[in-house]
Amino acid sequence: MTIALSRREFLKVSSTVGGGLALQFTFPIASAATGTDTVTATEVNAWIVIHPDDRVVIRIARSEMGQGSYTALAQLVAEELDCDWNKVSAEFASPNEHIRRNRIWGSMSTGGSQGVRGSQDYVRKAGASAREMLVAAAAQKWKVPATECNADKGFITHTPSGRKLRYGEVAAVAAKLEPPKDVTLRDPAKWKIAGQPVHRLDIPDKVRGKPVFGVDVVLPGMLHASIAQCPVFGGKVTSVDDSAAVKMRGVKKVVREDDFVAVSADKW
Repeated sequence: MTIALSRREFLKVSSTVGGGLALQFTFPIASAATGTDTVTATEVNAWIVIHPDDRVVIRIARSEMGQGSYTALAQLVAEELDCDWNKVSAEFASPNEHIRRNRIWGSMSTGGSQGVRGSQDYVRKAGASAREMLVAAAAQKWKVPATECNADKGFITHTPSGRKLRYGEVAAVAAKLEPPKDVTLRDPAKWKIAGQPVHRLDIPDKVRGKPVFGVDVVLPGMLHASIAQCPVFGGKVTSVDDSAAVKMRGVKKVVREDDFVAVSADKW
């Protein structure tokens, strides 16, 4: 008996029997801040977008391949931003936008356990910088010194008077301010979000089959290729018998090079 099971159906089944492994090939995806409320969501800096209802979108510039970088980097930013983790979501930074904005997100490569190690300093500074800008915006609104204000879990409090403002209320003003030239990062011993056990941000969408994998991409006139390479390093192709392959429905061409043979076709 043959059972046809799509990738999304497989993910649904495997999640109920104990989970599975998926390796993601990431493509630029639509920003979480570019939905129906595009006009009201505010980019405070390249890493952080804040909505009027205090939802925070953190942009991640490293690939997620099951190792947890997507969540860990978001934790580091959120820690310095001092927002409500329950209102945090993440999205992949667009490589196209990265080039247009002069490589604003730094390295976008992932490998050798460098995702967190190689960018933790500057992503933390992005969170701390945004926090100070939000505090400055609130102080400006109250006409008080920023030193009298404190940020905590998505709120800015004017300590002497007890007045409070939400991040979402001052994000638009904060985005127009000059970023601080230097910021002080928190002592890891006092971390409340970073380094703490939290639910992985990438898991729900993976379980639902929502991420775009390489196998999901369909472009006009696109062909698929299956490649056979020599199992010995430096080996060369000596002969190819493609008489049966070229007769198969959908096969377009058999490509032969010095060290591999590829069959291109309409479908896998």
